[in-house]
Amino acid sequence: MAIIINERNIDALKPIFKPWEEPTGYRVAGKDENSPAIIEQGRRPSICLLVNSIRAEVDMWRKGNYPGVSETSRYLLNFWFNTDHLVKDITTGETFQFRYHWAQREAIEAIIYLYELRNIRSVASLLTEFGNEHYDNIALGINPEDDQWLKCCCKIATGGGKTKVMTLAIVWSYFNALKEGNPDFVKHFVIIAPNLIVYERLKYDFENIKIFTTDPLIPEEWIGDFHLTTILQDEPGGDVSSGAIYLTNIHRLYESRDDDNNNDFSIWGPEVNRNKALDTSIALRERISSHQGIMILNDEAHHLHDPELAWNKAIDSLHRLSIEKGNKGICLQLDYSATPKHNDGTYFRHIICDFPLGEAVDSGIVKVPLLGESAILNINKIKGQSACQTYLNHLKLGYQRYEEAYKQWEKVRKPILFVMTEDTTSANEITHYLDSDEFPLLKGRVLNLHTKLKGRIKKFKRKGIEIKEFIESEKDLKPEELKALREMSRELDSPDSKYRCIVSVMMLREGWDIKNVTTIVPLRPYSAASGILPEQTLGRGLRRMEPTGEIPEMVTVIHHPAFRKLYEKELQLEGFDVLVIPEQESIKQTVTIYVDNVNKNIEALEITIPYISDAIETSSLLENLTIEEVVKEFRQYKKLPIGEAKENMLEFKERHLFTKEIIGTWKLDMGLLENSWSAPQYYALMLAKACQITNYNTALLPVLQEFMAKHLFEREVDLFSGEVKHRMKDIDVQEHILAVFTPLIMDKRTIKKKRTRTSNYSKLSMWKPYQATSTDKKPTISATKTMFNLVPCDNEFEREFASECDRYEDVVAFAKNAGPQKLAIDYLKPDKHRAMYIPDYFVRTKNGDMYLCELKGRVDDLVPLKAKAAMEWCKSASTKKWKWHYLYIPYQIFQQSSANTIEELARACVPSLKNLISEKEPEQIIIDFEADIEKDIISPLIDKILKLSGMEKIPEEIFDSVRQTLLILDHSEKTGMTDFAHAFQPLLFCLDDFAYRILAQNLRNKIPADHSMKDFYFSPDLSKLDENTKKLLEKYGKFLKDNLVFKRPIMKLGTLLFCLGYANKDSYDVNGIWKDVKIVFSGDKMKELYALLNDVNEFRNTRVAHIEKKVEDINEAWQNLGKWVKCLSLMVDIAVNNELKQEVI
Repeated sequence: MAIIINERNIDALKPIFKPWEEPTGYRVAGKDENSPAIIEQGRRPSICLLVNSIRAEVDMWRKGNYPGVSETSRYLLNFWFNTDHLVKDITTGETFQFRYHWAQREAIEAIIYLYELRNIRSVASLLTEFGNEHYDNIALGINPEDDQWLKCCCKIATGGGKTKVMTLAIVWSYFNALKEGNPDFVKHFVIIAPNLIVYERLKYDFENIKIFTTDPLIPEEWIGDFHLTTILQDEPGGDVSSGAIYLTNIHRLYESRDDDNNNDFSIWGPEVNRNKALDTSIALRERISSHQGIMILNDEAHHLHDPELAWNKAIDSLHRLSIEKGNKGICLQLDYSATPKHNDGTYFRHIICDFPLGEAVDSGIVKVPLLGESAILNINKIKGQSACQTYLNHLKLGYQRYEEAYKQWEKVRKPILFVMTEDTTSANEITHYLDSDEFPLLKGRVLNLHTKLKGRIKKFKRKGIEIKEFIESEKDLKPEELKALREMSRELDSPDSKYRCIVSVMMLREGWDIKNVTTIVPLRPYSAASGILPEQTLGRGLRRMEPTGEIPEMVTVIHHPAFRKLYEKELQLEGFDVLVIPEQESIKQTVTIYVDNVNKNIEALEITIPYISDAIETSSLLENLTIEEVVKEFRQYKKLPIGEAKENMLEFKERHLFTKEIIGTWKLDMGLLENSWSAPQYYALMLAKACQITNYNTALLPVLQEFMAKHLFEREVDLFSGEVKHRMKDIDVQEHILAVFTPLIMDKRTIKKKRTRTSNYSKLSMWKPYQATSTDKKPTISATKTMFNLVPCDNEFEREFASECDRYEDVVAFAKNAGPQKLAIDYLKPDKHRAMYIPDYFVRTKNGDMYLCELKGRVDDLVPLKAKAAMEWCKSASTKKWKWHYLYIPYQIFQQSSANTIEELARACVPSLKNLISEKEPEQIIIDFEADIEKDIISPLIDKILKLSGMEKIPEEIFDSVRQTLLILDHSEKTGMTDFAHAFQPLLFCLDDFAYRILAQNLRNKIPADHSMKDFYFSPDLSKLDENTKKLLEKYGKFLKDNLVFKRPIMKLGTLLFCLGYANKDSYDVNGIWKDVKIVFSGDKMKELYALLNDVNEFRNTRVAHIEKKVEDINEAWQNLGKWVKCLSLMVDIAVNNELKQEVI
């Protein structure tokens, strides 16, 4: 159902959560189209096959602080999403706070979770793990030859930031390959574009790896390790052994033109020069395939809708060529598209995350699309009538809407009107008509785009509807024309470009990402098969003009009401109810805030902001750490006994360095800890990772070696003689080293400097115009004592304060601290991360005093830290002539105040500020290092789980995963969480891994070598069985063949459980593999495993992996964890014993 936009339903345009926040609600139509929209609580379920299951598991994994993956991955995830980032705009030079959108976060989290934690390596495995039973058959129908690597598709709405997800994936893989040495990760990447325009857009971001320096992708201390080179498709490139991104149009990867027919090829994008393409194609493919492994990233991946298309064949060829050279081939393929659909309209089955248009609109990431309807619009093409006559009312209404947008945005942005025609004749007529006195805003500013492009209109079908698309042709463009085209596509939004209207033949395809489109006028007759694809019509106009999501922006599509139904069906699949703005309605949600030179005395209302240096500086280099400082820090502890060698199992705890939270992230490197002379290297590396320093070998290691040799133990020891070799793994050694060195390192790398005033300053009269929201809840008001045309207010409190500033007798001038040039003051958060605080208002009084004002209705833990930073700033900003004061105004005091001056209000607020800053600061680095080892938090947890599981000890093979699970469950219980399912996630990989090992060890050596016998072995005669049993054995026979022959691990746990059940409960007189299953999976130990695994698998599938019911009872969680540990211990015992037997054989 559509939602009619009018003054009564204006809230339908507002975002309901921030771009970086998890979607917590979604908007739906009311009982009828004139009723207000309704916001439903929770997240709108995805219509894609696997997304809801994956989303649930990733949500739990996130709650547990990303257990079960490498330290490198966890560090990156926390750096990206739990750290404040300040980024400089490369065009304006202004600094702003950067946060990744939820769509970007969820996408990379899903990729890491699936590939690294769950070890998924094929689409078939993806379907069996996260789909229902129906998908098991789909998975078995996938030819293993077509499923040799994992393919993941990220469905992210236009403007949601697909390119940023690409860069996150590249950084994740690169640093895991570099720092972890894991062969499953690579340092060579291939980014593939479908056409010239997309290639040029990607080139703008990736050339010279620009995007990696402008976005907060790489922790500062790792930048020196990032040696990645971008190789453009026609460039020879240099040495790329350390890592490379190959950026190419898909046509450069084709093996031969003979593989393509005209129809298939034409939908891929522009043709390329034949001879040049064939020459560079061979060299490019040879070079890419020479690397040990590669990751493929496909942009606008809806072009991959058919496995037989040339694009997919080109990727297959790269993998095959790599394998032939003895390399690993493709490790992972990531596909990105807003509309990953097949030609029949169904979605790709390997979609792992879904951020649809509805969520993008609800978070304010894209413009709100509106249908501008009018019954006067002609929908029937009259023979012999010119396009101008046929679509006269379309053009006039479109111009009217454009004129409204122009008036609203002209001081900040240059709005663009986009007109789409059916053919070149219509385009010429429309261009001539709009470029006239009748449309004064457009005269001399209309761009007839098809005259600048060379190409043709391509027709293809989707869901039986004929679609027309303009295909630009590279081979027909001269170099100078191509250069001009590239520049034009990038500069249309620029105020330096004269064009305000674009006339295009058909809709521009992906890659034409023009941000300033506010009005779209599609000119076409109405019919049921008119080829409307809403994503085509809207896609080029969805990108926002302003980066922030707080201010609603709109793009209006002019249409007759008859077209509405064609939009409704498609857009509802994307979680979006069509918004309709009737012809008579005029909606204004934003206003431009600017210095009003015409109506205000700017000199009298001037406010000058001095430039004050930042107070916080962090460094990745450790400097001047001395042994004397270390010994002094160690005096609070007792020296450790040397003791005797022990055979006890290593048990240890791990705490986050910045909070009391138990996390369990570091894995002990047994190789380095086997010898006392190499142990300092390990501990130096561990401290370097935790404290984010890069020069640990020179600045830390020598001091640490001396400390361990001369001060840590009851007497001096020789680390090279082996006399304390037995102590290197012990937890008390580790804890004392961390306790002594961590605070020293953190204090030295965090430099807190005195804020100083410089000679530079900023006058508010020089601030640039900016857009602000203007609604009932976030009003803009006029005021006399501000130089700006309006005062934007975030709430009613601010509105009242602004009005009072006009009334206060001593106030000369005031202004809202907002817009791109706003003042931001740095401060140090409890976790030692630098953050920025933005006060609310500036006020200047008659006596020259300046107030930096904070209006506060609710206090959070960071407010005292912000207040102290602001007070420091004011102290530094003050001079003999100008005094700056920090004015903290609680809402309750403001309400009760009857002050006539701001000085009176300030006096009333003094006690509140004093109480605020005297409050205890949030705890910073607190680690309970003095706890006796026997009382260590992990020890009682280990004892508890051993008692619950009836085990004497936890096998070494699963100890680390069990430890993480225990710590997460204990933390969840202590912090009062209401769901404990996420604690089990570190054990999911263990279950799958040992299930696969047990299957392989027991059955692989029984498979016949002869190919013909092999087929019979997995598909024996089942004719004597009933139909249901026959189908089950056929199904699991295929699963076994996939796991054992094709080495494509799918349905590992379920297949092992079925084999155990077959052997111990339901076996039949069947030959082939089922005869061997009956033999190898019989016996008391296998029977015990079957009983345990049956319960574990039931809990896994209904409470952890596919959540049918939450795990809300902590006792239930502990009881089941005991069962899981017992089951896993038995699986380890079976797997390890089999491995030992096979080694003996």
